[in-house]
Amino acid sequence: MMMHIRILLISSIVLSSYHGLAQKKYTVHRKNKIYIGLSGGMNFSKPHVVKDYSLLVATPQSSSNNSNLEKEYEPLFKSSGGQFGLYLSYSFKRNLSIVFQPSYQTNSFNYLTAYSWSDTVNGADFGIEMMHEQKISGISLPLLVRWDFTVSQFSPYIQGGIFTNFRHHARKTIFYDYDIDSEVDKKTADRTGETDLTEHINKANFGLTAGVGFTYFANYFAISLESNFRYGFGSQVNDKNRYADYTGLSVQYLDVMDQLKLMNLDFQLTIMFPIDNSISLGILRKSRH
Repeated sequence: MMMHIRILLISSIVLSSYHGLAQKKYTVHRKNKIYIGLSGGMNFSKPHVVKDYSLLVATPQSSSNNSNLEKEYEPLFKSSGGQFGLYLSYSFKRNLSIVFQPSYQTNSFNYLTAYSWSDTVNGADFGIEMMHEQKISGISLPLLVRWDFTVSQFSPYIQGGIFTNFRHHARKTIFYDYDIDSEVDKKTADRTGETDLTEHINKANFGLTAGVGFTYFANYFAISLESNFRYGFGSQVNDKNRYADYTGLSVQYLDVMDQLKLMNLDFQLTIMFPIDNSISLGILRKSRH
């Protein structure tokens, strides 16, 4: 995650320096300007587990056999989703603006569980390892304050603010095999059908967001590439419905979700336009300096 942010920052600085040398006579006048646009991209999610839950309880015998009932969550960049939406901004000053980016977003996160049994009467052993895939979709409403480092055509920036998410629906699929090796290959493993997880997920959440990016301003439009990190303060899983078997998977696959908060890193491209071209076609003019 930090490596991707560093790459974005370095790219912004290098390209900013290049454009600053090539076009330092030009200034983008954004004060009191309004831009609207469209944005889209991909995101990666990682749960922060607040409390572990399980349908089974470890016994002294299972502990001696190295049984582990905790879930093993996949790293950040192995759980991807996507988002698309609108972009609205208003510049109070040349460098300072407020940004509203409503979008429809899908977040995904996965975890591994494994169980094994020994039949001491018949001398038989049985094991199963499962990859649980969750996808949560809904409306995201971030409100940010943006600070641009330059007023030139090419402008790197930072931004930060708050967001609110409203769940639309959620889905779950379990992939499984019979080798307990901390890995389930989705391409070759058996799988359940996709089931409805919506009632297990809370309807709304909120949190903080911050990001970096850069924008290239032209006469008729502007293009931005940015990355934002989000952390949700609200609990993701509905505690009242935790043990309710809405999916039909809990009893058969011994699955119950932990209580968790969701971290998210997105990368997105935005194209935006001044809503009054008669005012904004001349955003580029020679600086007096």
